[in-house]
Amino acid sequence: MKILLGKNVIDKPFYWEVEKEKNPHLIVLGTSGSGKTETLKSIIYELNKNKVPSLIIDFHNEFSNLATNLLNLREVSINPLEVAENERPENIVYEVADIIKKIFKLGEIQESILRQAIRQSYLDKGINLKNKGTSDEFPNFSDIEKNIYRLEDSHNKSSVASLISRIEALFDIDIFKADTNIEFSDILKETTVVELKDFPTEMVKSAIAEFFLNKLFYYLYSLNKSKKLRMYCIIDEAHRLMYENSPLDRLFRESRKYGVGVILASQRPSDFNETILANVGGILSFQCSLEKDAKFIGKQLNLETRKIKNLVEPGLGYIKFSRNEKAEKIKIVPLNERMPDFKKNNSPQKIIKKVEDKKPATNEKVEDINIKEPEKETDIKEKSGEEKKNEEESSEEEKKKQFGLSSGLKKIFFYEEEEINKKTLLRIFFISLFLLFGIWSLHNPSFYTLLFFLLALIWTPFFPESVKVKNKNLKLFNFFRFILSFILIILFLILI
Repeated sequence: MKILLGKNVIDKPFYWEVEKEKNPHLIVLGTSGSGKTETLKSIIYELNKNKVPSLIIDFHNEFSNLATNLLNLREVSINPLEVAENERPENIVYEVADIIKKIFKLGEIQESILRQAIRQSYLDKGINLKNKGTSDEFPNFSDIEKNIYRLEDSHNKSSVASLISRIEALFDIDIFKADTNIEFSDILKETTVVELKDFPTEMVKSAIAEFFLNKLFYYLYSLNKSKKLRMYCIIDEAHRLMYENSPLDRLFRESRKYGVGVILASQRPSDFNETILANVGGILSFQCSLEKDAKFIGKQLNLETRKIKNLVEPGLGYIKFSRNEKAEKIKIVPLNERMPDFKKNNSPQKIIKKVEDKKPATNEKVEDINIKEPEKETDIKEKSGEEKKNEEESSEEEKKKQFGLSSGLKKIFFYEEEEINKKTLLRIFFISLFLLFGIWSLHNPSFYTLLFFLLALIWTPFFPESVKVKNKNLKLFNFFRFILSFILIILFLILI
């Protein structure tokens, strides 16, 4: 599977070849406005083209236009206290309490009261905490709330009041008050967006996302392991859910075995520990304006700090895959430039129809979706020659903005991102000298004219790229062209 990300510095398409990496996971980094969200949209679109569905945890309702299934969580329910067949209720007691503690920043006494309330909720239903297996009826968050109040006494009154005030919003929403009624099997079949924007407080949104992912994780455990990709789980603002042993952390470490890839995006590299960064299939970084962030990600990508800080244009970044030693500079192709191709595949009709079907639940109009529709064929035909000329000039200007003055001209003398040193200056001198001799000899063309131009050509940085020499083979290639140059010069001296 090849996912088109964008174009490299010589304007060639740049692909993410998922199966070639050590795992299918990707991390996207960059400051606000650097292009992370647009990049995720483009990747989701490409995954759709490759018939790989995505599950998007959407904190700001930014991805609904790409969904074939909009999951409005106000219309469904999740019961975090349900126990899978191979689990024990006592494990769920600690798991649920730990998730709430981390998100709502509870103290030890508050966590202890919460844990006791969850434990008692199981016992009230006649469930043995140490036995594996399912039950006819599990407790829910309404039972937890009742038991927290029941645990109140003269010694812990202030702690109970403090606990309730912190997590009260969890009991005010209906999503945790009934059995789980989400069909996770359907999520693996189509691109699903989980919309969270309309829920109160950022902590409640994070809690819902955590418990949703936890349920997904247990569902994956019930499936057979798979080497084939079944789905991608995509999360913007992943810092909300990243901590040691969180459901997202476990999903990231273990989902590959079940055919699920994970793509996480966040503003700061410090949101991810070095173990995660060292074990992803790829890291894509846009601008990191803070010095320590740029230094940290520069270390991961083997780049100088300044190169990360200087990525001022949205969508311009460096990407390093697990199989490569060196990061590559690319410009992401935005979604609106991909849509004409999307139309050819007849996919958007289905997607737009699905969004319309969900309109009552989302209160959105399809026509308001912020995606540039491709121009109609008739409109294109009617464009004047002047308009076409303006578009071409605009496109050329854009390329110059992205990668500086004429990359083709630069390739005659410089390698990409090359530092100027004595070796560089010596190469420029000889290339220029041979070119001048070749041009001078054009007044009376001969074998020498071809010789001079050939000597200039084989030492241009453009030459190894044109014959597709990889960076790791460049030293060997330099040795052979040195030998070739030596032979050509000896031949010239003999014939002269």
